[in-house]
Amino acid sequence: MASKSRKLMLDFVCLLLFLGPSSQLDRLLQGQELKDGDELVSARGIFKLGFFTLESNNYYLGIWLNDNNTRLQNLVWVANRDAPIFNNSGNLTIDDYGNLKISYNGSLSIVLYSGQEASNASAVLLDTSNFVLRETISERQLWQSFDCPTHALVPGMRLGVNWKTRHTWSLTSWRGVLVPAAGSFTLDLEPYLNRLVILWRESLYWISPSVHFNSTSMGLTLHGYNFNYISNVNETYLNYTGVEENYMEENYITRVIRPLKIDYFGRLSDEFDTLVDCNFTNFFTNQFTLFQFIIGCKAQCRSHDDTFTPVSSSMKDGFKFDESDNLTRKDCEAKCFHNCSCVAYASTNQVAQTGCEIWRTTDRFIGFSNPNARTIYFLTSALAKIKENRKANRSQVTKRWIWLIVAVGGIIMTFFCFLFYVRWKKHRVEGERKKKQKMLITELGGNVKASTVNGEENQQNNDEKIFSFESICAATSNFSTENKLGEGGFGPVYKVSSLSLS
Repeated sequence: MASKSRKLMLDFVCLLLFLGPSSQLDRLLQGQELKDGDELVSARGIFKLGFFTLESNNYYLGIWLNDNNTRLQNLVWVANRDAPIFNNSGNLTIDDYGNLKISYNGSLSIVLYSGQEASNASAVLLDTSNFVLRETISERQLWQSFDCPTHALVPGMRLGVNWKTRHTWSLTSWRGVLVPAAGSFTLDLEPYLNRLVILWRESLYWISPSVHFNSTSMGLTLHGYNFNYISNVNETYLNYTGVEENYMEENYITRVIRPLKIDYFGRLSDEFDTLVDCNFTNFFTNQFTLFQFIIGCKAQCRSHDDTFTPVSSSMKDGFKFDESDNLTRKDCEAKCFHNCSCVAYASTNQVAQTGCEIWRTTDRFIGFSNPNARTIYFLTSALAKIKENRKANRSQVTKRWIWLIVAVGGIIMTFFCFLFYVRWKKHRVEGERKKKQKMLITELGGNVKASTVNGEENQQNNDEKIFSFESICAATSNFSTENKLGEGGFGPVYKVSSLSLS
């Protein structure tokens, strides 16, 4: 009987929690399901929790700031970053054993918290963005999202280590701009050095100044952030509080929530500023507003002039790394920067900016801004060489066009000169022929009058028939010796064909 009464009381409490006006939208009760399109909203409406998708139908469960920015900009936590659901079948639920899990495709699930025994539990989204699983009656905390940070640090979240459980709190970048999977960079508190560090694939990439001076607890204000450093036998961690604004809202001072995020390129930034930008190619002279840069990476074959410039262009195929390497664009830049023969690199997936392709020579360059162009990052020296070669090629092309124009012009001039010469020679031959004709007519006695083919002139002298010189030439086969009969007092006598003089 007592057990039945206790169960009825628990059910009544759950009903009150579900119907309560202040918590109706901010919590998930045991047995309820949060599906795609449903959202939990924190009590003051600062944060939301729900399913979202970025590309390729990959669905994630996440928490984001509830303001006017895009969801991508506002995301502060992703539950299943390395295990996306490939359709919208996912639902968040608390089962009969108190397990908090994402179920999908009917029987599959991603377990966020595994309960040891049956328990009445509920999960609530707080105004800090912390998603907390608690026992319903005792309010004992079973699990919280703050213990599983992803890429963003919000006020109250810790960076450090729990010495008893050896659990660490750290941030890990995304793999690409649209790929929440764990990337190459980790922001952590190094407890032995008492410094914030950024690791690139477990190698030291950036390190801050010491965050304390042999003290176990202290406050530190940097760039408007109020950091708290705590160190004792149980734990060592660093967290921060929100920035206070000088205005009142509903009788309390508003603290602006500005999450610190580490992006897929290793940059630490908030909504307004980039606080750490430790680029491989600008570590020689880099200066930071929040922390002092101390350690960088240097390839001996590189100089401070070796920077990468993004250019919309196309190249013939270069060397592509295996997709299973899960390389980010920063990884690709590092591989090119530390390869002394590399002159350019690009992400094989331009949208997600993942994958890697590098080139060792500019001879593979095709052109700028053509239909097949993509963003390729060239070393400044290589880009200058490409532009110089293009300028030289344009100069050579210009010279070739000049020589071609000169050659074609010369050919045309030669052709016209040849035509002029042919016509001139034709007129000259015609003139010599007419001159000889006149001389021959004179020798024949002057009774034959020259006539042209067009408009033949004939002269009748009494009853004698006058023939044109052309007719006589034709009749005598041009005064051929074979037609010559002999010579008389008046000159040579030729045999003619009567048909020819008709």
